[in-house]
Amino acid sequence: MAASTLTIDPEDVRAVAAKAGDAAPWLERVARYVRAAAAEGETVTLTSRRRMLTPEQVADRLGVSRSTISRRIKEGRLRAVKVGNRNRVPYEEFERFRYQMMGDLVELSAEEIRADLFGE
Repeated sequence: MAASTLTIDPEDVRAVAAKAGDAAPWLERVARYVRAAAAEGETVTLTSRRRMLTPEQVADRLGVSRSTISRRIKEGRLRAVKVGNRNRVPYEEFERFRYQMMGDLVELSAEEIRADLFGE
């Protein structure tokens, strides 16, 4: 078999459901992979691993600098785990931090928006 691994992105699984009777595209990929392995007499083992982001990936997704993310990690505002000597941010922590950041932004700009809308 040509490919020895198949990676399915969580966003693919969470994407809009397929039409009634149609299999989701990610599920079709899994089925093709399993069929190809079976045709070669191979076994398939499914595993999962925690999705982790680098500080640079977090920064890119939030539109801030990597040094800003590194400071937030050092301050304890963004939880990271060490993998070797590198920081990695669990995806769930990234989502929590992003929602918190959005909430903070809304709070900071609420008065300004209110003034613009109502002339206060």
